[in-house]
Amino acid sequence: MNSREKILAAAFGLAAVAFVTYLAINKVFLGPAADRDNQARDLTAKISRLKTEKGKETANRGRLKELAGLTFGADDMRVSEQVRMMATEVLTLSGLSTQNLSLKPLIGSRVPGVYKEIGWTVRARGKLGHVISFLYLMSKESHLHRLDNIVLSPVPGGTDVELQVKYATLVLEPPKGEKLVVAESDEVLEPGLLESPERQQYNLIVARDLFRPYMPGKPKEPERPAEQPRSPSEPSTPRTPDGRYRLVGLPTWGGGADVLIRDAGTGKVASFKTGDDLAGGKIVVVDYRPLPMPNNPEILSGSRVVLQIGQEYYAVELGASLAEKHPLPPDRLPPGLPKLEPAPPQAPAPSTGSEPEKK
Repeated sequence: MNSREKILAAAFGLAAVAFVTYLAINKVFLGPAADRDNQARDLTAKISRLKTEKGKETANRGRLKELAGLTFGADDMRVSEQVRMMATEVLTLSGLSTQNLSLKPLIGSRVPGVYKEIGWTVRARGKLGHVISFLYLMSKESHLHRLDNIVLSPVPGGTDVELQVKYATLVLEPPKGEKLVVAESDEVLEPGLLESPERQQYNLIVARDLFRPYMPGKPKEPERPAEQPRSPSEPSTPRTPDGRYRLVGLPTWGGGADVLIRDAGTGKVASFKTGDDLAGGKIVVVDYRPLPMPNNPEILSGSRVVLQIGQEYYAVELGASLAEKHPLPPDRLPPGLPKLEPAPPQAPAPSTGSEPEKK
């Protein structure tokens, strides 16, 4: 072995020794140190999360106390009876008949040490307006609750509907060793709530009988605006501007169409039919053809009401005010609508002067 080979053998031996030494040091010192470092980072992140959760404890306890004040109580049997009495009272206030009333207790989901869900399944019959009143009163009921599985079905041979709904509330269950003070509420719903303006807004559902379109509702005298909007030829006054009235609906009912006009001043909605006077003219037809908007042809309007004012046809697009009525050109008239001939010019009044007529 010459000197060069000896040098290479020595260098290889030193490299091998260095590699084995590194492996030994890594296994004994570096590896465990890296593991300890990773564990320290994980523990630091976990401590940070626990501190964040601990910081929320005060707010969560306050929220829990607030919710406890909205419950019926902490005793299952007593809460169930209170819910039954409350549901019966709301049914009576709303006008629903209790003759065919069915109340079935139910037990829902439960998280031990947190809460238990209990309630009643309610089945009752009555007019659609009474059902709307029942749901409205339930929305004003201040206890912690939820309405699920609301089902409305028609009663054969009449105009009543059957309501089925599940009323559920929570009974809070604090952990062992912790006492949660429950402020039991004895709030009573006032019958005057049914006369509030907010409740009256839902009368449109009852008037249209939307849940049963195949059966006509009870005939009712339509409410009309206090003062009719004026025609374009009549000078408008600040008291009754056409812009105050807006076309808000064109529903079909029993083969015909209704024209719903909302008074922005009072919030009331009046219903008109074909042949009724409106905006200084007469309603001749409701047109459901998609047509370009008069002020923006790139946008289509899906429906409109057509008025005859004098010897011209005007249209009010759905969603527009009566002040935005516009003349309908002959090429956009609905099919079957006769064209109107312009009124013949009036003959000049005969001369009353003393001079003889010139020839």
